Amino acid sequence: MKSKAVKSYPIAIPNISGNEKKYLKECADTQFVSSVGPFVDKFESKLASCSGFSHASAVSSGTSALTIAQHVLGIQYNDLVIIPDYTFIATANSVAQNQASPWLMDINSDDLNINFLLMIQEILDNCSYKRGKWFHNISKQELKCIIPVMALGNSISGKDVDAFNEKIGLPIIVDAAGALGTTDVNENMGKLNILAATISFNGNKTFTCGGGGAVLTNDTKFHNQVKHLSTTARSGYEYIHDKTAFNYRMTNVQAAIGYAQLERFDEFIQTKKTVNDYYRNNIVSPKIIFPENKDSAHWLSYFVANRLTKDEIYEMYDFANDKGVHLRPFWVPMHKQPPYKKSISSSLKISKKIYSKVITLPSSTSLRAADLIYITKVINTYLRNFDV
Repeated sequence: MKSKAVKSYPIAIPNISGNEKKYLKECADTQFVSSVGPFVDKFESKLASCSGFSHASAVSSGTSALTIAQHVLGIQYNDLVIIPDYTFIATANSVAQNQASPWLMDINSDDLNINFLLMIQEILDNCSYKRGKWFHNISKQELKCIIPVMALGNSISGKDVDAFNEKIGLPIIVDAAGALGTTDVNENMGKLNILAATISFNGNKTFTCGGGGAVLTNDTKFHNQVKHLSTTARSGYEYIHDKTAFNYRMTNVQAAIGYAQLERFDEFIQTKKTVNDYYRNNIVSPKIIFPENKDSAHWLSYFVANRLTKDEIYEMYDFANDKGVHLRPFWVPMHKQPPYKKSISSSLKISKKIYSKVITLPSSTSLRAADLIYITKVINTYLRNFDV
């Protein structure tokens, strides 16, 4: 007699139980399946409304969104761009794709986001301000912008942004790949005093297009340039292109899926919060902590296994995975990535210490109460091995 198959709980899978099929059929029926079609415009308008920005440009990926945003800003060969050490490698790659260099900055232990106070001090200590520009004293590179990352959907403080703008004054492009729905003191992301934010719509994000990304901004001139240069810089009906540009267009098929997803914006954000609250209230052990971030979009729920050894953490992965609960480690910092090991950096004390302790939890919006009870039971069963 075969044993009953164990139900599987991945970290994040798409929830496409809304109007996705209906809108995809509309794309097929109208034959608008490529980079021209009504859903692209509808998706961009809905995305701007949901995020609180004036403008949204849909593109082919989160990485292309970061790359084109920096290109339009004027990032070029030998420039310097500050990014957090703890991020997905796309943040660093987008800098390199513009032929610039990343300056790796340490993070906060509570939200895993870039440490703004440290960053301000690092710039003041290591750079000189000349003719309205910041230059690194040793490398002589011009520091052009900063790219904070909203790690796991965690919010960035508007007060930190304002303090940076006052003391340093460089453009800010936020890598908000998984952070659509993040707020700051109940204000939408679009209220932050930044140049732009970029979003990913990969399949593991809260809202997916199956792929794709977007550049969000309140700057109309910047938006128009992003739109123009991401769509091959075609300047009229004929095939005349007035600039060297990119083919980063999102397809109408992708936008149709994304539009259906955004129709459930409030539902998905509330579900992510419910999942996170349940884990926080029911996974209890002196060996772990749940960092507090009330304004987070909770793209992925996680805890920090601050008092478990590396071997104990991997034992937990094996224990849970055998029972269908797919716990996973998260990002490996940039200072450990071969292309960026020699990058300029701050001390990276927190990033080096904490990254291997971050444990991501099943966070799909399709999870139900019974699923959360089972997942929590599995994790608590392992953690009880350490109860005194």
